[in-house]
Amino acid sequence: MPYDSFTAAAVVSQINKELSGARVERVNAPSADEIVLNLRTDDRRSVKLCLSASSSIPKVNLTDVVKDNPAQASALCMHLRKHLNSARLLSAEQPDFERVIKLKFAATDEMGYPRDEYIFCEIMGKYSNVIVTDADGKIINCVKPVDITVSSKRQVLPGMRYEAPPPQDKLIPATVTADTFAELCEKYAEIDSDGFFVKCFRGFSPLLSREAAYLANASGRPVRGRGAALYAVFRRFVSRVENAEFSPCIVYDGKRPVDYSAFELKQYGDGAEIRRFSTVSECIDVFYAERESVERIKQRGGDILRLVGAAEAHIKKKLENIADDLKRCEDAEKYRLYGDLLTANLYRAEKGGASLTVENYYEDDAPQITIPLDPRISVSANAQKYYKKYNKAKTAKTEASKRAEEARAELEYILTVSDALSRSETEEDLEQLRAELYETGYAKRKKDAKKAKAVKTRPMHFRTDNGYDVYIGKNNIQNDHLTLKEASRFDWFFHVKDAPGSHVIMVQDGDEPPAEDFTQAARLAAYYSSKRDGVNVEVDYTQVRNIKKPAGSAPGFVIYHQNYSAVVTPDPDEAARLKVDK
Repeated sequence: MPYDSFTAAAVVSQINKELSGARVERVNAPSADEIVLNLRTDDRRSVKLCLSASSSIPKVNLTDVVKDNPAQASALCMHLRKHLNSARLLSAEQPDFERVIKLKFAATDEMGYPRDEYIFCEIMGKYSNVIVTDADGKIINCVKPVDITVSSKRQVLPGMRYEAPPPQDKLIPATVTADTFAELCEKYAEIDSDGFFVKCFRGFSPLLSREAAYLANASGRPVRGRGAALYAVFRRFVSRVENAEFSPCIVYDGKRPVDYSAFELKQYGDGAEIRRFSTVSECIDVFYAERESVERIKQRGGDILRLVGAAEAHIKKKLENIADDLKRCEDAEKYRLYGDLLTANLYRAEKGGASLTVENYYEDDAPQITIPLDPRISVSANAQKYYKKYNKAKTAKTEASKRAEEARAELEYILTVSDALSRSETEEDLEQLRAELYETGYAKRKKDAKKAKAVKTRPMHFRTDNGYDVYIGKNNIQNDHLTLKEASRFDWFFHVKDAPGSHVIMVQDGDEPPAEDFTQAARLAAYYSSKRDGVNVEVDYTQVRNIKKPAGSAPGFVIYHQNYSAVVTPDPDEAARLKVDK
């Protein structure tokens, strides 16, 4: 897991440097396993501190990410609002170099007397937790209660005394001497250097253990004979923690973040794409942004994912069946030919024959062709039977083609819902998608569900460098309303070509926008589409007056016949910079 003890040490250092003495202004809980403390520093800066016990993305960091909060706050959130209101964050510690961050607050009780409260943030995968205790170590509340049925070794419940997680059978790096390190090298002389640090010392993730071996020129080699080089690298890491010398970075594979670390990573070679950050918190925010979005959608939009997935699989199966029907209809022309040839050769047929061989006058050189017959009926009746088969196959082909066209349109619509779901950021976005699927018949409203007020959210708002407003729909309902209701006929419409994506409207108020603004709007259209990770993406654009919506078409579906095209590469940094309603 990337969030190792060195990352925790970097976060502790940043908290003590930037937030020591900061006053708690508000406490929010965007989800059941996450707390965000809004703090005001002595120099009047507003800073958010995220404490997440998510089993998939556990972390502690200063954050700029803005999240929506549920209407009903959790019990832990209400407690913190009551007891930490106007409290000051005194310090952050990292006990025994574990993935535990201890926050100390100076607060006051109901009578106004001073008291201390502590928050322990345990960053340990699925066992992560956020625990609040008093000065005596008694647990007041926690994100994830742990009783005897969950763990027989360590319970975490209100009223019990806080106990640290069981210690690892490894050494704390800062306490290791040169002699102790040499003894370990002797003991584990035959193991691979890549795993040596993670096996012997607390805080080293597999990633950082490989990095240490790489820096010691020992990658893929046994420890034997390399003790001095390994110890030099080891002391360098310890010294960096003691002196708070961190250089956080993210390693990318194309546009996908692969790993991050509190220290610069060299093991990926000179050709690796590495992005460096001034603070570890910013590095954590950027790394988890996409993963957290995907995880949130999986958890909160799981019902929509299942509906969309089932609908997509059903439509694809329908298209396969229609393709089989069309294949069977390929014999239609053969049946017509048989009927025509039999009619032209009635005089040559013998009664009761099982077949008739005649010349096919419709082909060059008139080759011989044998036509199967039903001996129970006349040749004329056989001809009429083939004509009936021809007409039936022809009608079936027409109907099958129509059904195929409808199924492809249905699949195209479902893919637009899937694309909108992948970019949903708030519960309101998900609610609008649920409402859309209900209105289009793909979802059923629960019988016991209370009728909620219609959720209305505004399209995303951007502004180009030359000051032109750009609006982007988040789902098909918004797309329709934005393009067909709100946009004026002279505004500009952008959409990625032949792929699901948002409707993008650039407002033309007066003169036509400069070319660079068209390019920026096209890049936004490419980014807010299913091709957001692509390069050289083709985007169509035209004025709204050229946009038409066919009667009875699915939400978000429009057509146009006059348009320009631009080839652009989506730019996430530009999209973040141009966004107005951040």
